[in-house]
Amino acid sequence: MKRHLSFSGSKAEAAGKQSRKEDPTGDNWGTDKCKLCPREEDPPEEINPEIIRGPDRNQETYRVHLPGAGSFRCSETELGLEVRAAVTVQYRYGFWDQHLSVWSTPKWMIAGPLFSIQAEPAGAVAAIHLPHFLCLRGADTSRIQIAHFIEEGMTLEKPMQVRPFHAVLENPSFSLYGVVWGNRSKPPVLIHSIVLLYWALKMAKTTLHLYIIPNDHSRFKAVDDYEKKCPSRLVSTSLRTHKPLTFDSRYVVSSQANIEVTPKELEFCNIQAECLQSYMEIYTKDIQGGLEFSLVEKINKEPIWEAHVRPEDATLSVSSAQTQTDEHFVNQHRAQLIQRVMAVDGILDSLYGPVLDLEQIQSIRAERSSVEKMRKLYELVPKWDNDCKDRLYQALKEKHRPLVEELEGI
Repeated sequence: MKRHLSFSGSKAEAAGKQSRKEDPTGDNWGTDKCKLCPREEDPPEEINPEIIRGPDRNQETYRVHLPGAGSFRCSETELGLEVRAAVTVQYRYGFWDQHLSVWSTPKWMIAGPLFSIQAEPAGAVAAIHLPHFLCLRGADTSRIQIAHFIEEGMTLEKPMQVRPFHAVLENPSFSLYGVVWGNRSKPPVLIHSIVLLYWALKMAKTTLHLYIIPNDHSRFKAVDDYEKKCPSRLVSTSLRTHKPLTFDSRYVVSSQANIEVTPKELEFCNIQAECLQSYMEIYTKDIQGGLEFSLVEKINKEPIWEAHVRPEDATLSVSSAQTQTDEHFVNQHRAQLIQRVMAVDGILDSLYGPVLDLEQIQSIRAERSSVEKMRKLYELVPKWDNDCKDRLYQALKEKHRPLVEELEGI
């Protein structure tokens, strides 16, 4: 029977995060990750770490106190720990780009998140289980190594055991660890992959952001953090692709609906978590009948993922926008927008018809300065619904994108 350990004040929900139990990428330690790979045997005890935020509120450190010997796995990161005795362990995601520049070579490929780990006492940790996203069915597991970064540089260590979703290293001397794959021969290794679909809450009509990423929780977290700033909400769909993918493969969206997709195709790339992940923007004016589409391999036209976005998701999006931001971007940044928006006439042109009538536009343009014009415009905002505010947001983004991104903290 699997037990779940939690610690006072440690749950992700207390920090405003979604727990792994509610995380749609959750896989019960491999049951749903891949049809080709077996579930890992001897499931460990799941631990919910205390989450410590850094001064910038972005960098997170996870901390657990393990009361005695046993095998444990973090609910937030999938990092596994085998311990001999009571121990306190702190860990956080590291940045591959900060360390790979001195040794990066086509011979090696990043195959999982990089972890900075500390333990007290260090000798109490018998082994660590580092997550990877490689589909190893029929693959040469000897090509897996663990990159270990220390002050003197980088070494490669051979794992004691390679499991379907983890590489195991015994008696670690703690610092930075991550799994890498030797790119010595073809065919290319298969990658456990997921598709993330977000609804952009402040966009007019329906705008979706679609990502294809390795099943790597550091990258999922990076995408989720970025989208929350937009803000966007994760649409509840099946996340796992129908089969493992290969890097550098290309995909297009296929749909019978009237949609606009930018860019037309998306390449599945090994982009580290610290970098902005590539995505497709899917736009439609009408979702009343629902929106069905699939992600298809560009070359052989084989579908690798499907989605059905329902009309009621739009209602959920409005509610979520109000919950996540407390108020709409247009209301939240009223003072800054009044003082700093210069291209008022261009914005009025964009609002003419669906939001403002001719008399209102003439009244606003009669004001002398841009500040006075924006104040006059804002006299009308309290009477607007979210669709009108979305249109103003879109006009602001078209005319003053740097200002909008600054206010959103992007």
